[in-house]
Amino acid sequence: MKQLADARRLGRYELRDEIGRGGMSVVYRALDTMLERQVALKLLHPHLAHDKESRTRFRREAQAVAQLKHPNLLEIYDFSGSTESDEVFIVMELVEGTNLRRFLEQVDAGKISAPAAALILQRIALALSQAHQHGIVHRDVKPENILISSDGIPKLSDFGIAHLVGRSDMTQTGQILGSPAYMSPEHIVHSELDSRADIFSLGTVLYEMVTGEVPFAGKNPHAVIKKLVEGRYIDPLSQTPAVGREVAEVIRKCLKTAPGERYQTAAELVGDLESAAIRLGVVASDATLSEFFGDPHGWTLKQQPKIIAATLAQATAARKAGLHAEAAEHFNCVLALEPCNPEALSALVGMGRTRRLRKHFERAFIFLPILAVLLAGAWSLLGSPSPSPTRALHARAPMGQPRVRKLQTKARERPRDLPQEVERQRPVGVGSTETDSKAPDAAITAPQPSQQGGGAKVRVGTRQVVFTPHPLAVRVTIDGAQSFDFGPANRSRELSVGKHTVTFTPLDSRRFETQSWSIDVPPGQEAFMMRERLRLRPGKLLVKSSLDTDVTVPGQKSGRTNNVFEIGMNNDLEKTISILVSAQGYASQTRQVTIRAGEQTTVTVMLDRTKEWDAAPSIPQS
Repeated sequence: MKQLADARRLGRYELRDEIGRGGMSVVYRALDTMLERQVALKLLHPHLAHDKESRTRFRREAQAVAQLKHPNLLEIYDFSGSTESDEVFIVMELVEGTNLRRFLEQVDAGKISAPAAALILQRIALALSQAHQHGIVHRDVKPENILISSDGIPKLSDFGIAHLVGRSDMTQTGQILGSPAYMSPEHIVHSELDSRADIFSLGTVLYEMVTGEVPFAGKNPHAVIKKLVEGRYIDPLSQTPAVGREVAEVIRKCLKTAPGERYQTAAELVGDLESAAIRLGVVASDATLSEFFGDPHGWTLKQQPKIIAATLAQATAARKAGLHAEAAEHFNCVLALEPCNPEALSALVGMGRTRRLRKHFERAFIFLPILAVLLAGAWSLLGSPSPSPTRALHARAPMGQPRVRKLQTKARERPRDLPQEVERQRPVGVGSTETDSKAPDAAITAPQPSQQGGGAKVRVGTRQVVFTPHPLAVRVTIDGAQSFDFGPANRSRELSVGKHTVTFTPLDSRRFETQSWSIDVPPGQEAFMMRERLRLRPGKLLVKSSLDTDVTVPGQKSGRTNNVFEIGMNNDLEKTISILVSAQGYASQTRQVTIRAGEQTTVTVMLDRTKEWDAAPSIPQS
């Protein structure tokens, strides 16, 4: 904030300090000496004060906003712009706070929670709906023009290049007005704009709030405009899966290249934004926004369990309805918020198995008719009596034609340079080379060409290696040096042909164990796949009792109460087992116990005496 060296007055307004500056004007904090209130005074730059088009645009802003009354619009108090005056200014409501651009620069990674972003944009869309109803198109919606008051109320400002529908009282200079990254395609290819141009800009702001990036970016304005007109941008779910399906759908509809495919009114957009926030378990209110702007990080942590629960419920409903793509988007959103969520991980694994089985069945149905035809042909050949070779030869060679001798074809020899049978390697400690034919598909090896003049074999070239871990939330380490967090957009590396050690370190170390594999990357053009499943940590069971009793656990030797049993989990994050607790003279009990990987489950069992034991004579103490 820049302090003025000397107090300056414009009529009844006393300028205090500079709070903002743009290409057309500078904004001051000022005192209205008549009403004794703080205001914001927007003064047109002196070199533009006598420019007819600049003065007209400035006056238009005052006229446009003065007729609007909305809590999310900056209120206009006064305007001074007579043709004789050298000082043209607008007096408006002073908002103590910040703007959305500065706010995003202060939060982690420049992005915020999807439901919070939806609520912020909903308020701005409400303000624009009011403007559109009065025939006003803003044309410059961007984070810099969205102010955030000290009590957490977003307000749309700066109607300096607003367009009044049906009026054409400005000089047509052929210039493009607005910020290229937030423009709609019709800004570029059409001279006339309507309210749907603002809706496109709202979609761009929403995209930036939830991903930390603008959808249309480039090294220069020309590159930005090219992408904008072509409608090329990275889908928000690919950029940030935590955006969630509801908010991503809103963004996609706002950013349609053709205006007719977008929301046709801001009111429609308001409804979908509010619905998205509510479906994610967030109350759509000013109090919610005030709490968010007061402590963005704390608010996000507080709301995250609600958002995860709501998203899981939607995913489960979509899966039951057979909408597998929609369910997968919801589950991926959950994993982006909580990388080791067991319900989402388990569901995605199950959906993957179902999808693979479906593909196998589809292939089987494709080849069944072909197989049936082949079998029928073979049966007809085998079922008919075979003529002797001589008789067949005479039958096939009509009289007067020379007999054809049957040529015996030698069996093709296997080329000597083909690789031998591949060798599978099982998970071992780092650096180990033990092999096991029953191990998962970790890697394959193949003989390599020898160097000229020597017998030593060397690896040549590189190959793309694609990692497919389970669970997905792992850190991949290659040869103990190169590490990265696995993700949809970060799942492969270019490795040299030859031996490497790959380690998967689970982010959920409580449930999964860190494992390493020794792989041998063979040469080849196609990507080399490494699919591995991490071992689950065993579950632990502690059976408590006031008696020292026997405990029988399936698959294990019997033990005693008040001792911990380790239960192997195979590939299940949790499983239910039956345990038997027994003691001489007491009625045995069977309990169903749910065991979870990496966790200890404690159960308390109290056995009752049998009637026979109670009736038995007591043993005298010596």
